[in-house]
Amino acid sequence: MAHRIKNINASMEELKKDAVVVGLIAIAKKKDATPQRIREDRETNAFIENLSVMAIAGMPGLGKTTLAKSVYNEGAIDVYFNQKLWVCVSDTFNVNSILAAMLELLSGKVATTSQQALLTGLREKLSGIRYFLVLDDVWNEESEKWERLMSCLSKLNSAPGSKIIVTTRSGIVASLTETLPRPKLDLLSTDECWSILKHASCSDGSLERIGREIAKKCEGLPLMAQGSYHE
Repeated sequence: MAHRIKNINASMEELKKDAVVVGLIAIAKKKDATPQRIREDRETNAFIENLSVMAIAGMPGLGKTTLAKSVYNEGAIDVYFNQKLWVCVSDTFNVNSILAAMLELLSGKVATTSQQALLTGLREKLSGIRYFLVLDDVWNEESEKWERLMSCLSKLNSAPGSKIIVTTRSGIVASLTETLPRPKLDLLSTDECWSILKHASCSDGSLERIGREIAKKCEGLPLMAQGSYHE
């Protein structure tokens, strides 16, 4: 886990120093080149150049959210960023709901569902500062919805260096959102699963044979190993 966090921090630091962000949107539909559209695209593209997105992707139980929480709770995050926010997204990707959740975390309450009012409230809290946002368990595979969210975030006038981590079980979502190299989450070995089981059960070794049989059934998934003790 510490090694994975180190790799993520290194990637974020490297991007902060030298990054040239390319292609946030995998597939985009052709749009009418109206003056308003050109202005919005220019503003959004300028914002994307100052923002990095890392996707943590993999099957359920692989530890995506656990890894994101470990990064989120790192002391260096509190030092570098002025604000940090954690939003659980799940299967319904609604831009206003995400904005409202962010504003609620920052101000404690939300009295409006108007996108303009939400953006005004967020701008008051995030303008001129760096923020760290985790969007946990994202399922949306529609590029248009992601573009709308990024367009809204581009209007917050936040400082360069803000970061987003997206956790997802979908490779499409990861490819759609990421601008940073994706950390590889490997399956655990049987010995590593047994180590988790042994630690969770405080085993004295007398049940090692049975424990190792259970570890084999965990299929390399950390959360399955943790859950096996509690079942």
